[in-house]
Amino acid sequence: MLVTLRRGILAGRFYLAIGVFVSLVLTVALLRSAHGTTQFVAVFPLEVPVFASLGAMGGLMLFVGDRSKGVLEYLISYGVRPRTLFVNSLLVTLALTTVVLGSSLAVGMTGYLAAGNAISTDLENSVLGYTIPMAYASASFASVCGIIWSALSTPRAGMNTPVGLAPILGVAPPVLVLIVAEGVAKSSYYDVTVGAALGFLAVVVVLLIASSRLMDRERYLSTM
Repeated sequence: MLVTLRRGILAGRFYLAIGVFVSLVLTVALLRSAHGTTQFVAVFPLEVPVFASLGAMGGLMLFVGDRSKGVLEYLISYGVRPRTLFVNSLLVTLALTTVVLGSSLAVGMTGYLAAGNAISTDLENSVLGYTIPMAYASASFASVCGIIWSALSTPRAGMNTPVGLAPILGVAPPVLVLIVAEGVAKSSYYDVTVGAALGFLAVVVVLLIASSRLMDRERYLSTM
């Protein structure tokens, strides 16, 4: 698994670097803004999942690359179960999500406390109820959709590929929630954010269950 994780980091290092860098820049910008405390509590928990899902594309890129090169076919011929290959890619996605999420939360919370602020109930509820579950849900959603899509489709060049379009699938859920949450009454804020996070986690579970029917052994074989 450590070898797979290292290969996943190398495969998705560009996305990982962007996810970590941009999330940290925006976190610092929120902390240093004129209304830092208010804006940080309102915006920070909502923006982190966007970059966490973007930075976690290495798992999908590794799966697609290994399938096209025949690596998955080679591993299967040596007795590795197809389900294991699928799970390994998903675990790499979760690990990369943790890197971006952990970096953002460490810098954000440390800076927030260093500025003399106390962690409020609203901030705590937002991070625990939305930021963390949505980061993993959106990244897993993009990865699982991309893996299933790549396995069921004929390879194509450019952006018309699972890897090319998967970041949109990962970024879209938290962006949509960001827009909706800012437009609802405060009394409905947590209903929208927590409900969305739980909803996408449920979708990921459904896709994982469906993958057992869609992802038979032949879907892991190279099409080259």
